[in-house]
Amino acid sequence: MKWVVATFNVSAVTRTLRTVRSVSRQFALLSTASLLLLFATGLIGLAQNKGSNSSISSMKSAVATLSVAFFLDMLAMEMPHLQKEITTSTFSPTNTATFLIRSLTGVHPLDPASLLASEIPGLRSEASALLYSGTATQNADSPADFTPPADAIPTQIGPSGNTGPSDPPPAASVTPPPAHPATEAAQAPQVFIYHSHNRESFLPELKSKGITKPDLAYDPDINITLVGKRLKEQVEAKGIRVIQETTDYPSTVKSFQYAKSYAYSAQTVKTALAQNENIGMIFDIHRDSLAREKTTVKLGGKDYAQVYFVVGKKNPGWEKNSEFAGKLNAMLEEKMPGISRGVYGKGSNGNGEYNQSLSPSSILMEIGGPYNSLEEMYRTADVIADIIAELQKDAVKASAPAGSAKGKGGSLG
Repeated sequence: MKWVVATFNVSAVTRTLRTVRSVSRQFALLSTASLLLLFATGLIGLAQNKGSNSSISSMKSAVATLSVAFFLDMLAMEMPHLQKEITTSTFSPTNTATFLIRSLTGVHPLDPASLLASEIPGLRSEASALLYSGTATQNADSPADFTPPADAIPTQIGPSGNTGPSDPPPAASVTPPPAHPATEAAQAPQVFIYHSHNRESFLPELKSKGITKPDLAYDPDINITLVGKRLKEQVEAKGIRVIQETTDYPSTVKSFQYAKSYAYSAQTVKTALAQNENIGMIFDIHRDSLAREKTTVKLGGKDYAQVYFVVGKKNPGWEKNSEFAGKLNAMLEEKMPGISRGVYGKGSNGNGEYNQSLSPSSILMEIGGPYNSLEEMYRTADVIADIIAELQKDAVKASAPAGSAKGKGGSLG
């Protein structure tokens, strides 16, 4: 009888040990899993903290690509009286079908190149990326890069070996920008304007020379530098000192090559920054190569040249330049909807950097195209001048010491 009881006790102990081992294994597994979870959570937290700024910037950029018209159309779905003010809805059958096709296939029905991009490696990377949009933005119409034929920009070699300027053209029927008296409100230059492609011109102004093809719309005298001059004078009339560099690279650079234009103009920007430490905003002003209907808008009964802002994504700090361009785009959209076509980022296509690594407040502006007149360009320059002046004055206020009415300078970067 005693032997049976002993056997029974041993069996109970064995079962207890098995239970303890099973529970221990489960406890060990749960503890290990908990430690791994805590470790992973810590890593995620570190990664999130490190990338929070870029994530927020990406979200802002994504939201910014939605136009005002998109939000108005969403409101109109709930507020019927708004529909009377909207002529073309974002949610129209055509726009909806286009969106679905692009989402499912990656092909834009209005852009044949997008179909080729799916079959030709590397072609898709050449496309411009829309960063910020406006009411006039059309995804199929990004800024166009164009290299003019050799005969469009003649390079005459002078005695010194440098290319020499061509003969002066006959008097043109172009009304020069009105002169404004220089103000003394800001002694140090705060804005710098230059032109990497300084000979980009306009067909309406070249009729007297018999130039009718857009790929030949280049001139040493009647060109985009006149628009930069107008912008300079209008900004200075608001009390902000501006420097404009109008170097004619084809006539001053030995063995000039159009493809190296940004390398030439980079030296121009570096020199300006070295000599003027208070420069806060830098604008490389061009005219685009698109057709008139894609570079012109009628507002208040008058034609205005439209604007594209270009951000070089090969610049390691391009996000700051993008934010600066986004401010300009938003302010233009608020002041005069329809003038801005939006902000585009370019990487492997075009130059990809555009000297923008030299300043976080440096941007490339494409104003109008070869079919626009100087009068239309000047109207737009006047509007942009108001925006630049407002931005600069805000920057000066932000940099002013507490209790001081005036700031020394101002940087938007």
